[in-house]
Amino acid sequence: MTDRSGSRSCAVVVTADEELLDQVLAVAAAVDVELEVLPDAGAVRSRWVRAAAVLVGIDQASAVAAMMLPRRAEAYVVGPDHARDLLHAWSVPLGAAVASLPSGVGWLTGAVADAVGSRIGGGRLLAVVGASGGAGASTCAAGLVVTAALRAQRCLLVDADPLGGGIDLLLGAERAPGWRWPRLIAARGHLGDLAGQVPRVDGVDVLSMARTESSDPGPDAMKAVLISATRSHDLVVVDLPRTLGPAGREVLRRADALVLTAVADLRSIAAGTRLLEQLGDVSGTTGLVVRVPRRRTVGPETVAEGLGLPLLAWVADDPSLRAGAERGDPPARMSRSALGRACRAVLDWPELNARPAA
Repeated sequence: MTDRSGSRSCAVVVTADEELLDQVLAVAAAVDVELEVLPDAGAVRSRWVRAAAVLVGIDQASAVAAMMLPRRAEAYVVGPDHARDLLHAWSVPLGAAVASLPSGVGWLTGAVADAVGSRIGGGRLLAVVGASGGAGASTCAAGLVVTAALRAQRCLLVDADPLGGGIDLLLGAERAPGWRWPRLIAARGHLGDLAGQVPRVDGVDVLSMARTESSDPGPDAMKAVLISATRSHDLVVVDLPRTLGPAGREVLRRADALVLTAVADLRSIAAGTRLLEQLGDVSGTTGLVVRVPRRRTVGPETVAEGLGLPLLAWVADDPSLRAGAERGDPPARMSRSALGRACRAVLDWPELNARPAA
């Protein structure tokens, strides 16, 4: 296992408890992570900052806490399920998250994998962004999750545009109970399954911006949501703003693929070219969906050629989509619609499905 810089990834565990060590070694083996074993706390000082993750066995928690080491991310205090109260007691002085075993083995496996740069979880992460205003990026993002849900996939739609007005409106979920971004704005580390916590409509979970309070997530909150979502859902679609901040770039860093939506006109080609320059090499695999207005000036193939992207699908201008959005009817609910066909083409895109499921 190598990290993103190409060097060997390494996590550290400090414990002299052989039974606990066996459980932690099984976690490391599951994600092919090199694990350095320290039987006593004395050697952890030199590894504390540079290790990708530090796992402190409950038998060594007192000794490590006494060293007054600086706070760091990806630190965990680990012990058996029956010692959960004691684990939580040591969590604060160590500045560490709690992992009780064996019940928390799945959670800890994912945490260690992410700490060393390994993606775990079978869910695909797809980002969608518009080349220009009116390109239909939000409608496309919503249509993709609705289409995937019709295929019995577990889907989450994530709103990453703080000025978009709330993508829950597109799905008619604005009055549905559940968490919006303000509830998760301070999220860090590893969350549980968001299903049942966020609004759900037509089989789709939705994490939307709020309209009544600030809900601009930072990169840490976005990272926490995406890590959890790709473990619990088959497909996660993120609707990105055209101006990317740190949270948007965190999405692109983790995405399996990016879909750019554009209008079949010269302005959209020019705007899309500038956007692709802004994205640089962080966008990874990128495909194109073109909205074709009634009075088009160029064809969808010309747009694809101008942007240098593969044309995944094109959608003729459909006034019923705008009317449906006003009513809160989820887009692509009718599988035979032009948008439904386009969304199926995107979901069947080989590049999106190239990464083997974990």
